[in-house]
Amino acid sequence: MSVKIRRAVPDDIDGIVSVGRRTWPSTYEFAGADYVATGLATWWSREAVQRSLDATTVLVAEDGPAIVGTGNIDLRPEVPTVWKLYVVPEVQGTGTGSALLKELLKVAGGLPVQLEYIDGNARAARFYAAHGFGEVRRESNLNPGWPDSVWLRRPAARKF
Repeated sequence: MSVKIRRAVPDDIDGIVSVGRRTWPSTYEFAGADYVATGLATWWSREAVQRSLDATTVLVAEDGPAIVGTGNIDLRPEVPTVWKLYVVPEVQGTGTGSALLKELLKVAGGLPVQLEYIDGNARAARFYAAHGFGEVRRESNLNPGWPDSVWLRRPAARKF
């Protein structure tokens, strides 16, 4: 597999939506069908992806013509925030997620970076810990029965 990471363009919207539809059901099965359906409708619609393209830096991972992963970083907050980092199930464990994260961190220009994952997503917890992120807080979900958010931060890159 030869994955290429690049900045997303409007023609990538359907491919990015496909990544969400292929990853969310299995990733968040533990959170329940309502959580998955709400997340797909809220963050993985064509309109939501277009808003991400307009307001954040969105990257895609391509394997040939297929988009197999996506990530985005929002540089507007004081601490740049990664809002999405997803790789389709059949490509997980190949280094594609690490390559996407590395490029997102480059976009942040050495600043500290924060992100959140959903409590119960043990794979995400291990992945982010392995990439230098540490927990800074937890936020309770306002929807009864839905998992809490775990916020992580990676310190600024060291300058040599």
